[in-house]
Amino acid sequence: MSVQFEYFYVSQAEQFSFYRIPKVLFTDEVFMDISVEAKVLCSFMLDRMSLSVKNCWFDDDNRVYIIYTIDDILGDFGCARQKALKLLDELENGIGIMERKRQRLGRPNIIYVKNFIHNPKEKRYENQNTESMNIENQEVLNSDLHVWITSLNDKILLKIYFLNSTFCTTAFLLVF
Repeated sequence: MSVQFEYFYVSQAEQFSFYRIPKVLFTDEVFMDISVEAKVLCSFMLDRMSLSVKNCWFDDDNRVYIIYTIDDILGDFGCARQKALKLLDELENGIGIMERKRQRLGRPNIIYVKNFIHNPKEKRYENQNTESMNIENQEVLNSDLHVWITSLNDKILLKIYFLNSTFCTTAFLLVF
């Protein structure tokens, strides 16, 4: 028995939410040996990153992390525990696209999804300390808005956190 599906009409075309998979996972030779299932798992993790930012899940070094348990993966993928562990191992140890960090007993691991998009024109400053960057900070605060304006080697980095009791949103602007 086959199911008859209806066509999409104008107002219905955008009714679904989607998982986005970065094209680079399929086009860059660095990722060619990763299975398609591991690439899909990576997209699920990236989707959870936006939720982590909204929940202000940052560590002491200001890195975003996610909580994505084995049971969550089993539910999302409908696979066996061994398969879920294999996919995580493929992303962590096979290519290094993510890193798991154990927490105390009874608490789920936290997962750092690493920034795997390499742009050689983009300057990255996370490994520099404040003494080497000639930074001047100004902080403007009210109860719901935090703004940091930083001068970084003649460039201006504007980091904005919108905070309230239910959500946190972050915006960055690099001005040349």
